[in-house]
Amino acid sequence: MKFAVPVFVGGLLLTIASCSDDNAAPPEDPALEPTQVASATAVLTPVDLSAVDFRDLVYWDSLLFAAAMYPPPLMTRIVTALAESEEPAHKAVLYELALYPTPYREQAAYLLVGDANASTGEVLELLGERGRQTPEDDSAAYVAFKSKLMGTIIETFDEFLDPQKPRLLSAQEVVWGGVATDGIPPLDEPSFVTAGEASSWIVPSDEVIGVVINGEARAYPRRIIDWHEMVNDTVGGVPVSLAYCTLCNSAILYDGRLNGKVYRFGTSGMLYRSNKLMYDRESRTLWEQYTGEPVWGDLVGQGLKLDVLPVVHTRWIDWVARHPDTKVLDINTGFHRDYGSGVAYADYWASNDLLFPAPDLSGPLLPKDTVYAVRNDYEVVAYSIAVLRERQFVEDEIDDLPVVVILTADSTGARAYAREGVRFATVDLAAGTLKSEDGHGWRIEEDALVADDGTRLARLPGHNSFWFAVVNHAPTWRLYE
Repeated sequence: MKFAVPVFVGGLLLTIASCSDDNAAPPEDPALEPTQVASATAVLTPVDLSAVDFRDLVYWDSLLFAAAMYPPPLMTRIVTALAESEEPAHKAVLYELALYPTPYREQAAYLLVGDANASTGEVLELLGERGRQTPEDDSAAYVAFKSKLMGTIIETFDEFLDPQKPRLLSAQEVVWGGVATDGIPPLDEPSFVTAGEASSWIVPSDEVIGVVINGEARAYPRRIIDWHEMVNDTVGGVPVSLAYCTLCNSAILYDGRLNGKVYRFGTSGMLYRSNKLMYDRESRTLWEQYTGEPVWGDLVGQGLKLDVLPVVHTRWIDWVARHPDTKVLDINTGFHRDYGSGVAYADYWASNDLLFPAPDLSGPLLPKDTVYAVRNDYEVVAYSIAVLRERQFVEDEIDDLPVVVILTADSTGARAYAREGVRFATVDLAAGTLKSEDGHGWRIEEDALVADDGTRLARLPGHNSFWFAVVNHAPTWRLYE
């Protein structure tokens, strides 16, 4: 596709653009007399990008209608100049114009990929290949532009990406996930039913996230929470949020209490390194789903970090056998969804590919290999589920803390405990018991390992995860090998 390269008359660009008819047809080039050509050539000057306010590239109110507009001719000259620039911040603007259906998309895609019809996936792949970015890699002009652009996609996005608010991540790695804010609707204080009441629809092989707090057991079927990705609940008297990122295969349970407040969360509709950005409903600050920390907004810099609570990924048949009095998230959520087993994200689970960019896809595991992530403050140690299936349990140390990680009976997840120097010899996963080297028997319970003499070894926070999420989101991490 050929693009018009209009004359840029220094100092007139933004004035002309602001007066242009957004929906006007492409202007016809009038025939010029030789003297007019000479005059136009005399005033032709290169684009000084340092003098351009990139927000003026966004001349529409809603991106929904923008793709059908013909871009103001002089603006396309800026787009060409962005491609010619060696400044990474200028390339960042170009990527945004190519990634979304802006009036400049075909021109920007051609300049980046060499194909005006390049797919969004191709642009996302190039975006991921740029590697890790930091806030220092963002220019103020770029962040202001991105905030305005994203606000034309979803009107709440410019509020979340306020250029004046503190942040801990690069705006270049924030992308739209294809849904509106809370377009994947959270479940707030949802209803629960007994195991018997759920028997009409739940099946033995259904995967659930199991939680026990203060003796209260609850099961969250993945076939339901795949459609919601956030459950604000109260279990055993504790306000919690089950923040679930399907893209990362990570259902993380956070204690909602922090510094005397209770935080409840929604889903922003934006992603960071192929992981959801959630937001708290009081301050509307963006939080990292994987770390439980505020990353863009008023709460950044206040030393806030949510406590992670233990969960287990297992199958319904095993969970209900261990916890016959469990309550189950009611399938009657009030939303119209196909909650059939394995319906949501079926293609994603079956593929080795990611849908969105993450800068580090290094090994030794494949990006979507499943690990059990044990949390010890800021450190995450990943235990390959494949390795656990071979060994059934492993002993390790995390920051000088002796731990034991035990595979679930159905081999889809694990539990971790502080072993306090106890060495284990054997495990019977079906019976839920271990034998230690000193001859004591131990029961595998949700809050502790309990010995036949009453000794208790406390449960540690942990959850399933794809490998790429550990590498791209944990502040410090290690793979158990």
